[in-house]
Amino acid sequence: MIRKFSVFASLIGIVLLAACGGFKSTWPSVTGVSDQTVAVTVNCMAEQAKTLGYDVRVVDHKRGVEATRNDTSDTRYVDEFRRFDVISATTKAEKGSTKIEVRAGTRSHYQTRRGTTPTDEPASDASKKDAQTIVTACGGGPS
Repeated sequence: MIRKFSVFASLIGIVLLAACGGFKSTWPSVTGVSDQTVAVTVNCMAEQAKTLGYDVRVVDHKRGVEATRNDTSDTRYVDEFRRFDVISATTKAEKGSTKIEVRAGTRSHYQTRRGTTPTDEPASDASKKDAQTIVTACGGGPS
């Protein structure tokens, strides 16, 4: 009887957490609309990311851009191995335009007993500003 109750209580807790938005990303996104085609917009986003000091890892002319930049600030935790800003920019073709969504985030790698462990962190102010810069340059501003 106690076992059934604990399983039921756990299930209710998970449902409530999901219903209340407990699984949301801490990475904000900025949206915009470009008058250009998807391919031209993706090229623009990749070039802007490079200009802002990001290492562009993926350029998919149908979907978007993934880029990272090392955070060289000295505000690291003792067990933190590396921290970097992440830009994830996606595109979607619409009638006569391209919708842009740029998600900004920060990721840290911590040294643990099992090795280096990646952890998503709340987006840094610099990555948020960079996301807005990319949308403004390639999409003419927020939608």
